Amino acid sequence: MPEKSSQSSPTGKKKTQQPGRDGKGGPSGPVWPILRRLLGYMRPHADLLSGVFLASLLTTVVELAPPWIIRLAIDRYILESQVEMIWWAAGGLLALSLLQGGVDFLRLYLTAYAGQRIVFEIRNAVFRHLSRLSFSFYDKARTGDLMSRVTADIDVLNNFFGRAAIIVWTNLLILAGILVILLVWDWRLGLLYLGLLPLIILGLWAYAQRVRPAWGRVRRQLAALTTALQESLAGILVVKLFGREAFEQKRVDRQNKSVLQANIQTARIAALWMPYASVVMGVGTGLVLWIGGRNVIAGVISLGMLVGFTTYIQMLLRPIRQTGMMLNVVMQSLAAAERVFEVLDTKPDVQDAPGAYPLPPIQGHVRFEGVRFSYASNTEHVPEDAYVLRDIDFEAAPGEMVALVGPSGAGKTTLVHLLPRFYTAQAGQITIDGHDVSKITVQSLRDAIGIVLQSVFLFDASIGENIAYGSPHVPQHEIERAARIVQIHDFIQSLPMGYGTPVGERGVRLSGGQKQRIALARVLLTDPRILILDEPTSSVDADTEQRMQQALQEVSAGRTTFVIAHRLWTVQHADQILVLRDGQIIERARSTETQSAHQVLLAVGGFYAELYRLQFESETLPAAQAAEGETL
Repeated sequence: MPEKSSQSSPTGKKKTQQPGRDGKGGPSGPVWPILRRLLGYMRPHADLLSGVFLASLLTTVVELAPPWIIRLAIDRYILESQVEMIWWAAGGLLALSLLQGGVDFLRLYLTAYAGQRIVFEIRNAVFRHLSRLSFSFYDKARTGDLMSRVTADIDVLNNFFGRAAIIVWTNLLILAGILVILLVWDWRLGLLYLGLLPLIILGLWAYAQRVRPAWGRVRRQLAALTTALQESLAGILVVKLFGREAFEQKRVDRQNKSVLQANIQTARIAALWMPYASVVMGVGTGLVLWIGGRNVIAGVISLGMLVGFTTYIQMLLRPIRQTGMMLNVVMQSLAAAERVFEVLDTKPDVQDAPGAYPLPPIQGHVRFEGVRFSYASNTEHVPEDAYVLRDIDFEAAPGEMVALVGPSGAGKTTLVHLLPRFYTAQAGQITIDGHDVSKITVQSLRDAIGIVLQSVFLFDASIGENIAYGSPHVPQHEIERAARIVQIHDFIQSLPMGYGTPVGERGVRLSGGQKQRIALARVLLTDPRILILDEPTSSVDADTEQRMQQALQEVSAGRTTFVIAHRLWTVQHADQILVLRDGQIIERARSTETQSAHQVLLAVGGFYAELYRLQFESETLPAAQAAEGETL
């Protein structure tokens, strides 16, 4: 995480809402734009989906045919005692059922295949977009929530593309087909069917209005549960160290209960649709039987037509109830899609400017001129005390080692994070060999800069793969050379599997110093012209630190190196020392032929000298007390 001063931290300031920070409100956007955007993902698969739609048309024709055959069988064969013809009608129904089975298999398989392909592409697009987002996004977003969006929410969309969309389409075709047939058979009974449609549409609308926000609450509660689980498991060492297992269990249990309650509320809403549809269709069937029966007695329609009408009315129940169920899936998908689109619509704060060009080969001349920076979201009216860095001016010559020192929260880490454009300064200019970093492509800029952070992250892979992560195609001898420079080659060779030894998740099988040296070797292997070291020796013992200091002098030769140091004796050989406090450079010094920058600042007797004196006393006093105890 970037270093932020207590004065300029955005905590408490008004922020734009980020994914993972939403409250308890329901989805706020209209349905149609989200639905239209979802349907847009189907466009590249038009050839495949056209086959699905043709199969749906054939399914509709096959499903609508049986009542025709039943009407024909009653009016022409049964009532006229043509027994031999009844076998043909029965055979026709059997043939239709076999044909329907084959068509349904084709339709469902093609739909599932298309749905999986679309979800695959959406998941890749979301992860690709997440990798492009700036550091400021991850300062505010929660890992568990992002994981929920990339996995669970996108997986829900598979139900939309792989089931709901085509089922709703097929049901609409069946409903329209039944309406046409009933109007052709008898317009009076057809109008009766039309009279039921407003009740069905009203029920669907009311159902959708309630079930969509309910599913939105479910998705958010699931994301909160994922976040709680991820934090608890990632920090399991701290949990066990402080004996907080019971507390974490209660925290996860609260989130789990919230998921349970949200799902129960959604199930209560969903359970209303089935009885409603059954009642409406029961009323319709009764009216058709009453009116149609009177017409049969009056000779207006035939008995076969009445049975056909009744069969069609009963057929309506399945697509109507199923459409309601699929509407439930659609609303669930819209709630999930809204969360996915929030991520896709988030713009990176740091992007290539129009006309940005690749950074050419450089010497490493770095200049900061009047640089000011704040983490505040709204930078139009930023108060003075909200700036983490104010009026930063300095110049680093090629091959120089520049040490940044000062108390915690002074802005040291933030300063070096502006150089590779992890963040963009609100004012001033930063140049490398005269090239404004804001006009250079981000990729080429970061290719020229190597960074070793104090907090090291290793992937769950082998030691060799972690060292070669930034240069995956380098030969083995180059990997070993980098390991020798950072004094870890002998340790790796002592392991049974050598460079093929797995490090475990986040490097759990290695000590802090070992992880830090592997991270340093990983950066050195990329051969950057500018090197940034954030307290690179903070997690190693005194003997290894001395050897690493010598190694760092070797690898920094010819490179412009920025070192963030808390232990001041480690920067005594720096070519330039910048002392930061409250976001400003309050002291600075360059080494001369007769004096080092460290000696110059000590001679001044200012803030740096005071820091050195306090640190020297804190480190030497315990040693002196221990020696005195041994002599007693």
